Amino acid sequence: MKKTKKGEELETTDDESSDTVEIIESDSEESTISIDSDNEDSKVLDFVQVDDSIPKFVSQIDILRILSSKETFSHILVLLGLLVAFAFLSFTNSAIAEKLIISLGYGFSFGYFLIANLSRFESLNEMLRKVDSSSIFLPAVISGLFSLFIWLGIHKDTYGEDLHKYLSFGLILIFIIWQFAQAWWMRIPFKEFSLRRMDKYQDDGETKLGIVSNLASPIMWSLLGFLIFNFISDKVTQFSQNFDNSFILSWFLMMLILGGGTFFLLKQMHREFWYNPKVASFSAYFSIGYWGFLSYHAGVLLYSMHNEPSFTYDLVFMIITIFLVIYSLSFQALRTEARRAHLKSTNHYMGKAGNFITKENVIFYAISFTLAYGASNFFLANFDTSLIGGIRGVSQISHMIVLISGILVILIVNYNLLTGRGLIQEGFIESMRNPKDNDN
Repeated sequence: MKKTKKGEELETTDDESSDTVEIIESDSEESTISIDSDNEDSKVLDFVQVDDSIPKFVSQIDILRILSSKETFSHILVLLGLLVAFAFLSFTNSAIAEKLIISLGYGFSFGYFLIANLSRFESLNEMLRKVDSSSIFLPAVISGLFSLFIWLGIHKDTYGEDLHKYLSFGLILIFIIWQFAQAWWMRIPFKEFSLRRMDKYQDDGETKLGIVSNLASPIMWSLLGFLIFNFISDKVTQFSQNFDNSFILSWFLMMLILGGGTFFLLKQMHREFWYNPKVASFSAYFSIGYWGFLSYHAGVLLYSMHNEPSFTYDLVFMIITIFLVIYSLSFQALRTEARRAHLKSTNHYMGKAGNFITKENVIFYAISFTLAYGASNFFLANFDTSLIGGIRGVSQISHMIVLISGILVILIVNYNLLTGRGLIQEGFIESMRNPKDNDN
């Protein structure tokens, strides 16, 4: 195995007569070299140039076109309407409300998931994207049928009780998985921004930007959060009663513990490579953005420990989270399409799953996923049926999961950068251990 001057690795197969050599590169550089040979002494390099006229990155305008499209606005209204309905049902604390949340949650989630797959047909896609309200007719019918079958199933005398139990545990599992997925999806916009900034730096020289930013980001967001809390306490009487020395101490202590632990593990992982300008810039800009996301969840977690979340706050937090996820999914779909277009004229491997979620169907997949999350959240928030203490317990556990997952995401993103550039070869856990321990 050889190393190129930019840290890329040339890999060959075990077969000595292999005719192909691939370059494993960073996210910002893509190319392929193929070697054709008639014998071992005569080799001709055939370099297929990447088409640099096609942009690799996604513009914010493209994202806004998906989120604000008049063609899908009716479907967004369906999503918001169902979330409001779930919220009202959960606060009735009744068994009927619980079954309605289960039936409608699964029904519309399955319905829009099927619609997302059927939208690949051009005629159907045109019908789903009509500007008037007729665009929601087919999704409503399909989702309604799914919901009706589930409703009838959980009321069957023979297997209804067992089906109800399995579907309930399914919503609990969806709730837990969603918290991890939310933290993972939210890396996308920050990673994209960091890659763009990384392209402006050279590999030559040394910098402490990565060390300083990863250390300072949690502290910076702690101070900013304190200022926001202080402003809210002046405007909201209920919050001012909890904004005491204990609250302030808990806030700074939480952020310092999370930030300090993450910084230590990152320092172990990066070692001397943290001084590389490209690596340092990517890690720095990603930490600045992603710690803002984590500080938001840390603040809401701390608030829920002192207050019973209100109907309005809980719904607003959920809607914000859902639109952030829709944004991230849209970004990922467009990023994949941009990358495939950028490399389509080359013999670079672009993956087999690139067309699963596209800019045409991403909004329908997003509605399907977020409806399942909304149903699971308000199902657990139902006081009479919740296994984790009502809406207050739901809020605390969900934000704790996001925080733990977010720390893991920071580590994984940095690890992928280092391995993608060929700087480390250890496994994920081994990369954060003391180098002396790895030698042993």
